[in-house]
Amino acid sequence: MKEHKKLYKSGKLWMTATVLAVAAGTMATTTTAHADTTSQAAGQAAGQVANDRDSQITALQADAKQQQATINDAQSQLATQQGKLTDTQKQLDTAQTDYQKALAEQDQATQNDPDVQSATTAVNQAQQKVSTAQDGAKQAASALSDAQSRQQQASDELAQAKSGNSQQTGFQLPAGYTRDNYYKLQDALADGNMAVRDAWDDMAGQNYMKFKYVHSAQDKQEAVDPAHLTNQQRIEISQFVVDLLNPLREKIGAQPFVVSQGSVDLAQAVADQYNADHVYGGHDYQGLNKVEVANARAFREAVEGLDTSINNMDDLKAAIFSAIDDMIFHDTPDWGHARTLLGLLNDADLNNESDPVTQSYLGMSVSGDATNGMTIHFIPTYDDVDELEGTPAHPFDKTVIKEAQQGNSAAIKAAQDKLDKATTDVTKAQQTKKGADDQLTQAQAELAAAEQSLAAVKATASAKTAQHVSDAKARVTDLQGQVADLKGAIEKTNQTLAAAQTKLDQDKQQLADLQQPQVQPDNEKYTNLDPSLVVKVNVTAGDTNVPAPTLSAGAFIKDADNGTASAALFLALAQTNGTYPAGTKLEWADPAKVQRDAQTAGSYDEAVILNFPDGTKSKAFNVPGVLVVAAKPSTGDDGHQTSPTTPTEHTLTVHYIETVGYQPMGAPITKVVGTQILTGKTGTDFSGTQISLPAGYKLAMPGLTLTISDQDDLIEVPVLSVNTPTDDHSGAGQSTGSGQNASAQLPAGAKVVNGQVVDANGNVLSGWTVVNGQAVKSGNAMAVSAQGPAAASATRLPQTSNDNSLALAGLGAASLLGMFGLAGLNKKRG
Repeated sequence: MKEHKKLYKSGKLWMTATVLAVAAGTMATTTTAHADTTSQAAGQAAGQVANDRDSQITALQADAKQQQATINDAQSQLATQQGKLTDTQKQLDTAQTDYQKALAEQDQATQNDPDVQSATTAVNQAQQKVSTAQDGAKQAASALSDAQSRQQQASDELAQAKSGNSQQTGFQLPAGYTRDNYYKLQDALADGNMAVRDAWDDMAGQNYMKFKYVHSAQDKQEAVDPAHLTNQQRIEISQFVVDLLNPLREKIGAQPFVVSQGSVDLAQAVADQYNADHVYGGHDYQGLNKVEVANARAFREAVEGLDTSINNMDDLKAAIFSAIDDMIFHDTPDWGHARTLLGLLNDADLNNESDPVTQSYLGMSVSGDATNGMTIHFIPTYDDVDELEGTPAHPFDKTVIKEAQQGNSAAIKAAQDKLDKATTDVTKAQQTKKGADDQLTQAQAELAAAEQSLAAVKATASAKTAQHVSDAKARVTDLQGQVADLKGAIEKTNQTLAAAQTKLDQDKQQLADLQQPQVQPDNEKYTNLDPSLVVKVNVTAGDTNVPAPTLSAGAFIKDADNGTASAALFLALAQTNGTYPAGTKLEWADPAKVQRDAQTAGSYDEAVILNFPDGTKSKAFNVPGVLVVAAKPSTGDDGHQTSPTTPTEHTLTVHYIETVGYQPMGAPITKVVGTQILTGKTGTDFSGTQISLPAGYKLAMPGLTLTISDQDDLIEVPVLSVNTPTDDHSGAGQSTGSGQNASAQLPAGAKVVNGQVVDANGNVLSGWTVVNGQAVKSGNAMAVSAQGPAAASATRLPQTSNDNSLALAGLGAASLLGMFGLAGLNKKRG
């Protein structure tokens, strides 16, 4: 066995530890120190987990082997089945070809049979006869339909001739089209209520263009010149309009219109005045006044433009029908035309008096010409209401005209003759159709008989080759069954193969997962928090923005710089120390409590939570005195606030650690046996008696000097039990010389606040510092170790900067030389 020195990093120092190893081997023989029973239980649990994992791996490997065997067998079976399927499919293809050939031969033999050929000819002839009979039946049916249509038309014309009126249609008012609602419409229009008008428009508009004019063949034959209508034609169109309007007026509650020679003449007088005034559109108000005066009679007027191409009575009536449809169902905005034609104003409203109307008249006329356009006039007038004072040029003839029916006898006779002829034509057409239908029935019967005979002859002829066809078909059916069975077997084999492959893949994945290193989340790796690793948070009472807590610089696991060959050697031999992975942060567990505590001066215990780089978080840990709240600065007599100048101080947390054993790979197992917190300005040194070692321990490196850096920090200092022999002198012989005087008298009113000595006004006193909570007077003496100033400088712990990297490298190199027996460091002395 040989004794080696193994480098390891402790805080900011590279330390050496003795490791026993077999000289010729690469495996270290170690003695593991069991710190407590918890470590033993953890080891046993870890061993049990490893054993369980090994068992799972063994079982999965066995199952994977079985699945692979199943896959191999299935693949072999699948290849055999695929071969059989290929051969059977080829046989099926050949059998199907033979079957089709047998069918063709049978068909050919049947077609060549003389009896079949004769029966086929008979069928073809019967089909031709049926086709001819069908054409005859269709023609007869069409002729009958035409004759029946002529008969119906003649019957309608006869009815029209007998009634003396060709009009067969009219209008109907929708629900809500009443005189009361019309008055409401007028009131709403006066008030500007467009909603009521829109509702009326929608109600009346639902019947717009809903009713169709029924044309008359008789009227179509009557020629007219709308600009020069005869008196009889004006009477006819006036009566036509009255017949359309009176059913609607009756529903409204208005008196029905009648036609008299006076109303027709009055309407013509209006047309003549328009022509005289050359008015071809709109209302000729001056002309209307002239007509009223000349005839001593008032009247109303509704006008509509007229197509100048009209040349017969049927088209003229159709145009008038369309004009009325537009006036009573589409007369927005004020519906004045509808009021005029339908009598929507009652008798009293016609003249604002209560005189009753004894008779209502209507006359029709047309003004204009084909060149300038034509207008059709609707002229209503009322007895009593419209009779004016004065002597008319032509007295108003009130005699009601009944529509003349002279000449209807000739029309009736002509219509009857036409109907008789049409009836005769229908009878003949019916007889012709019956004969055609009979011929078709006979031809269809002959075709059915011929087809039945052909089927029987073909059956007899095909029987001669039927056995050959049957055998070929049976062969095809049998092979189709074999192919189906083989495909089913292949499907099952593929399913077995797929299932085994899936299970094998799962086994492989589980094996890969089990064989991978188990990654433990940070919050399970690091379950404790040393309060000394938390940097105190200093605020002033009343601060609203309290910073988050932080860990000291020495609280993190540090990676070795592998930029050089010597650093790589350090990395291979040394275990990085620290407590938490780099990037670990702290947060307040109860920010609300922290904010409340920050309002009053004092030192407060607070709960913090570790926030690890992997995203996990720890439980809450209580840290005593982590929040330091200073009192607000006082103000002078002049009322101006004074702020004391406070030197920046930092803390150095020192963990004294003892090596209690080594891990299998040589890393030391340590435990913290004591902690000391030093406070001072950057560069302040502590040595000798200022270093408070735990009872029963001594420094592993005598003459140690600790220096305050430019930030709060934490280091680990190796110590040895007083019973442990060392290669160097113990720290007992260190000089107790100090640059501080603890016995000096504080000025009156001075006190220690936040690790500083301040006067009664809160100003920091120069020349004073705080050591272990006590104010001491600073001197100029230099800290000296037992070996002198040079030795003290050599044993001083470096600051966190890289200024002492050469000293650190030298220390590490010396330690390495000792480990390999190349230097005389740490030799035991007897």
